[in-house]
Amino acid sequence: MRKKVTQTRHCEERSDEAIQKNGSYCKLDCFALRARNDRVGFTLAEVLITLGIIGVVAALVMPGLIQDWREKSYATAKDVFNNRLEQATRQMNVNEMLTGYSTTEAFVNELKKYLKVLQVCPDPSGCFAATVTSSDGSETVETKDLKNSSNLNEGNWGTKALGIGLINGYTAILSYNPECSIDDITAPGSQTTSCLSLVYDINGKAKPNKIGKDVYTLNANIFNTCSGTKVGTLCVSSSNESYSSINTCDGSPDFSYDTTGSSNSYCANNYWAGAKKRCDELGMSLPTRDQLLSLQGEPINQLGLLGHFWSSEPYEDAGFAWAVLPSYGDGGTLYATKDNSDLVRCVR
Repeated sequence: MRKKVTQTRHCEERSDEAIQKNGSYCKLDCFALRARNDRVGFTLAEVLITLGIIGVVAALVMPGLIQDWREKSYATAKDVFNNRLEQATRQMNVNEMLTGYSTTEAFVNELKKYLKVLQVCPDPSGCFAATVTSSDGSETVETKDLKNSSNLNEGNWGTKALGIGLINGYTAILSYNPECSIDDITAPGSQTTSCLSLVYDINGKAKPNKIGKDVYTLNANIFNTCSGTKVGTLCVSSSNESYSSINTCDGSPDFSYDTTGSSNSYCANNYWAGAKKRCDELGMSLPTRDQLLSLQGEPINQLGLLGHFWSSEPYEDAGFAWAVLPSYGDGGTLYATKDNSDLVRCVR
């Protein structure tokens, strides 16, 4: 009987020379079989262990890599914004269009010709994140309160602040200095931007909205900024504010300043609401009774608090609100009709 030999065995017993002589078919077939028989694989357990190790390493390393990438992207975006703003203001200066504006709005209308401004918000919070946190996380400021130059810097330029939205998602709150004067049309960008005070976010309204991360300032300090007099933690306007009465009757544009509306018989000539509006325009507020009473002692002399001052607190009767006489002994409080033009100091 002839012994039966499998193809695999047949190929293993023959020399390479014999395979060459018998043609390419047997050569290729035998080499393929040898390769298949010599192949070494991993068990399922080994594969799973390897994948587990890779997963652990990735979990340890990836957060740091992502954070590094994010920090670098923030720094790059910051440089891009600064460069664009400097180029825009430098070109405005060359064209003699940088100075001479009485309002921030007038300046921004011209700036739009040099910088791609997609949105302008009279209320800064309309274009910006609702809050901004200090670099150490200890303080938070609401952007709805950043309404004037005095909220951005110590200079108190007397102009309102506006919010703007730019291309690539940048947002900013800025105010313009009407007294800005630059004589050299070749002045560098670091000088031409001195006409502005702004806080900007290279990440739009997305978090973290934190100084030094995605929020930066230029000629501004939105924390602990007081253009008046600092009394403890309270910033008090240094002199009595000029203001006028407003109409807060039902359906009036200023109704929100005294929502008692027409139930207040003095709503058409409402000085108390006018005082609230004035402080709101300054990015401040009317003080509470307790805040006014806390100014007794040396602050009274320092601030010249002589007379009756409106507090922010309404009386139970719609036509009255509380006022305080800080210079009176331990502090006198009384309620007055809202058509009284009592004195006004704003606080923040």
